[in-house]
Amino acid sequence: MSDAVIVGTPRQDKLLREVNERGYISVEELTELLDVSAQTIRRDIKKLSDQKLLIRHHGGAARNSSVVNLDYSVRQTSETEEKEAIGEAIAAQIPDNSSIFVSIGTTTETIAKHLLQKRGLQVITNSLRVANVLYQNPDFNVMVPCGKLRSTNGGILGSTALDFINHFRVDYLITSCGSIDSDGTLLDYEFNEVIMVQSMMKTARKVFIAADSTKFSTTATVEMGHIKNISALFTDSQPPADIRMQLELNGVKLLVCSSPNRK
Repeated sequence: MSDAVIVGTPRQDKLLREVNERGYISVEELTELLDVSAQTIRRDIKKLSDQKLLIRHHGGAARNSSVVNLDYSVRQTSETEEKEAIGEAIAAQIPDNSSIFVSIGTTTETIAKHLLQKRGLQVITNSLRVANVLYQNPDFNVMVPCGKLRSTNGGILGSTALDFINHFRVDYLITSCGSIDSDGTLLDYEFNEVIMVQSMMKTARKVFIAADSTKFSTTATVEMGHIKNISALFTDSQPPADIRMQLELNGVKLLVCSSPNRK
């Protein structure tokens, strides 16, 4: 007996099996594998994504739950409209002349682009990608630590970097996470990245978490903190009831940021 679970047509079932086996597969690969048009593949991916069976990306699809984070370049094309909406909403909450720490990630890189409209920001970041965006505003003071540079995402990590950021207490910590558990636990994938964020969470006056709706259905492994440690959650759709309850119990502000093209 086959161990496959039929979720729709045989083609959609095979598509889902391939995604689950590989972790990520592109539309181009799926068109060759299933011998159908790219338009058909995109329709199938959308249907399976709507059923929460996989995660839809700009150029393909990813397994719905994984303890391994997707490649940075893949994540850059994932949930782009949602990230833009979240980035715009967070930037609107940051006053001019504030001090901020911005962490590593594709979401925070998008947020950084929206922050360029601000004035007089003092920025600390351990992401070269974020710094490369924000230094373009001559009115900003952008600081990055020394440390080990990670080629995969431009992150600066290590004990020297951690010691550097421990000297600061910022107005706003802007970060993302890999997943949010039903009990309110915030999780991510990389231990060395998490400890940098944890350090800033202890001292920042306000903590903003950016998490698109895929973070409610994925699974990461490194505990970063808890909803009770944050000031506001920015997302693109209403979280599940158990997460909403955690937000309410802990007095955390919820901002749902819909993209213009979302119906």
